[in-house]
Amino acid sequence: MSSPLRWGFCCAGKIANDFSLAMDNLPVPQHRKVAVAARDAEKAKEFSQAHKFEKSYGSYKQLAEDEDVEIVYVSSLHPQHFELAKMFLEHNKHVLCEKPLTMKLEETTELVRLAEEKRLFFMEGFWSRFFPAYQSVKKLVDQGAIGDVKQIQAHMHVASPIERMTNPDFGGSAWFDIGVYCLNLVDFLFDSEPEEVRSVSYLLSPNVDKDMAVSLKYPGERLASLSVSITCDRLKTATICGTKGYIEMLHPFYCATSFQIFKSGDQFPTRHDFNLTQFRKDDYIYPNSQGFQFEIDHVFQSLRGEAGLMTSEGFPESSVMPHRATLRMAKIADTLFNQINQSN
Repeated sequence: MSSPLRWGFCCAGKIANDFSLAMDNLPVPQHRKVAVAARDAEKAKEFSQAHKFEKSYGSYKQLAEDEDVEIVYVSSLHPQHFELAKMFLEHNKHVLCEKPLTMKLEETTELVRLAEEKRLFFMEGFWSRFFPAYQSVKKLVDQGAIGDVKQIQAHMHVASPIERMTNPDFGGSAWFDIGVYCLNLVDFLFDSEPEEVRSVSYLLSPNVDKDMAVSLKYPGERLASLSVSITCDRLKTATICGTKGYIEMLHPFYCATSFQIFKSGDQFPTRHDFNLTQFRKDDYIYPNSQGFQFEIDHVFQSLRGEAGLMTSEGFPESSVMPHRATLRMAKIADTLFNQINQSN
C-alpha cells in the first residue's frame, strides 16, 4: 500500500474549509492532514481542531520548515500566490496552488521553472478539469461525437461581486477571479495556443476590470468567445459547437455536474448528470465543493498511483493540468491586460 500524502494547508479560509471536507470523502490511508498555517495563529488552531490536523502554525514560514509536510495546498488570495508558492518550492515541498497561479506571466514562468528544476510536483488548481462531467465532455469531443469542434462560447457573470473581486489590494479583477474559468474550458478542450487574442473591456477602477468580451482564434479554423462580468448576471453556461452537433454545459459550468448533447439528426438533446456525494453537504461554503475530491485524488495518483506522470526530464507533472496549459493561459492573460492598458 502506498504511503499517504502528507498535506500542509497554507491559509485557513473558506476555500480551505471546502477542500479539507472534500478530502474526507477519500480513503483515509491516502491523505494525512499534517499541519495548517495562517497569519493568525488562533485561526489556524481553530481550523486545525475543526478539520483534525495534527499541528497548526501562526506563520507560513513555519509550515515551509516542517519536514513532515510533503505537499502544500495554497489557497491565499492570488496576489500572494507567487511569494508563497516560491517559498514552499524552495523548501522542497510539492505545491498545489489555487487558480489563478499568479497575475503576471513572468511570475508564473519563474514558478514553473523552479518546480521543474527541483523536480517537484507543481500544479495550478483548476478543479474544473477533474469533474466527471468535464472528463466525459473531453472524451466525447476527442471521439468526434459532435464532429469537429469549431466554436466554444462560455459566460461567467456575477452581478453582486464580493470585495475580493473589486478591491485592487486583493487582486480584484473580473478576469482573474471568474473569467479564467472560461479560458480554462477552452484550453482544456483545444489544448493549443491561440493564433490571435482580442478583447474589449470596461474598468471599475484603474487596475480592476469589470466587464470583458474576449475572442480567441485557434489553428484549425476554431474560435472561442468568452464573456465576463461583475456588473450583470446570467446563467453560467458554456456551449461547445461542432460540425455534427453541440454540447451545452449547464449552470454552473465551472463546476458542472450536468451537460446535454445534441447530435445532428436527434429530435432532442440527451442530458447527462453526475451526482456528487451528499456527505456533510451543508458544511460546504461554495457550490459543488464536494468536487474538490476529484482534484485531490488526481494529485494522489500523480505522486503515488500507477497513473503518475513522470516527464522525460524527471519531474512529476499532472497529465490533466500540465505546465504547458498553465503557461498558455498566463500568456493569454498577459496579452489581455496589455490590451486593456492600451484601450482604457
